[in-house]
Amino acid sequence: MKKWYSVVFFVFFLFGGVVNSFAELTADELLQVLIKKGIVTEDDIVKIKEGRIKEIEEEWKPSPHEKEFVVKSARKPMSVNFKGRVQARYTHIENGDLDEVTHQNAFDDSEFDGFSMRRVRLRWYGDVTDRWKYHVQLSVDGDHNADKLDPATPDYELKKQDIGVKLQDAYFVYKAHPFVNVRVGQFKSRFSPSYTTAGPKLPLCERPLVVDKLARKREIGISLESPRNGQWDGRAHGAKINGSPFFYAIGLYNGNAFNHMRNDNENFMVSGMFLWRPSPHFILGTSYAYDQTGYDYETTVLGKAREVGDHYEYPIDHHKVANNMQLWDFSFAFDWKPIHLQFEYITQNGDESKRQYGYGIQTQIDLTDNFQLTARYDEFNPNVDVDNALDSRWYTVGYNWFIHGQDIKWQLNYSFREEMHGENIDNDILVTHFQVLF
Repeated sequence: MKKWYSVVFFVFFLFGGVVNSFAELTADELLQVLIKKGIVTEDDIVKIKEGRIKEIEEEWKPSPHEKEFVVKSARKPMSVNFKGRVQARYTHIENGDLDEVTHQNAFDDSEFDGFSMRRVRLRWYGDVTDRWKYHVQLSVDGDHNADKLDPATPDYELKKQDIGVKLQDAYFVYKAHPFVNVRVGQFKSRFSPSYTTAGPKLPLCERPLVVDKLARKREIGISLESPRNGQWDGRAHGAKINGSPFFYAIGLYNGNAFNHMRNDNENFMVSGMFLWRPSPHFILGTSYAYDQTGYDYETTVLGKAREVGDHYEYPIDHHKVANNMQLWDFSFAFDWKPIHLQFEYITQNGDESKRQYGYGIQTQIDLTDNFQLTARYDEFNPNVDVDNALDSRWYTVGYNWFIHGQDIKWQLNYSFREEMHGENIDNDILVTHFQVLF
């Protein structure tokens, strides 16, 4: 609404300026024009001449209905935004006996040596109102299906998630309170800071090995969490960092991974995540998840399948309906330009499986505004009671060349892969990819 004094000023300015500029227009004629245009009324002119300014001020106070109208007009309109990502990759892996060693995903198997489309993402997101947001993301990664993967190999279910056409995300966020957001749908479960870091901004070509193996990933469910505006730490070069001193999330999920449109084992996964930033340079975090892995061979993640007739099944020990899993995540990050450091440790234990653990320590050093050196140490043990070639230590070095920020980026990583027990196998790997965001 216009203030009364701005109207008075406007009247006198217009009155004086026009009279001086157009001498043929009288003052009375000018006033009649202003009245006709609805800028002032005859009553306003009388009150101004008599010095009754306070009466005009009272008349210009907005009514309660006018206040409500102003608030509504300031709300965000519905918006539709579209973005995409393409990562073209070249992979070379030394072809030793790879049957008994740990693979990170389907893309470092010897069968996929060469060029591939590592990630193609298309997403739509925006606001419905000032309190409601939505997000939908599709992926087209690698092969168009998982038929080339052997179901009898370890981590078959994990590798299936790496390739094919998939619905990645489909959720909405409701701003229930300045300190509480409600997220519902299919999204990244709130458990691992590394996994919930935006994919296009990862400092290495892949996330830490233990995160890919043990962290709880995309799930269908609901999460109550504090608002987040930015990245967790400085690993995402050039990105805004979430400045809040605390972040929390409490979630309830189906627990049978993403794109299972219903809960097929009547069990749920619960998780809690808490991050604390005691200073601008440090952030500490811990997460807990209780997950009941279903007995159906379609929902079992780890282990080797056996061929039964014309299909594969995973063995069920003691006719247990579910494997009760407990997971802990501990994380730490340090940022003091030009150095960025992150650490994450995850352990998993279940009543029908042996304890597993792993951790990753990674760092980035900014040499210039658009060039960065990277390194990471990964350790992963899928069964603490068994020593074999699956127990892995990986040393990765590489660089990021930000040709146009994160929008056009070239990454290169070389990993020296060592087996913690037994004979070392030739499985070192070179990975490089070119990323374009649009």
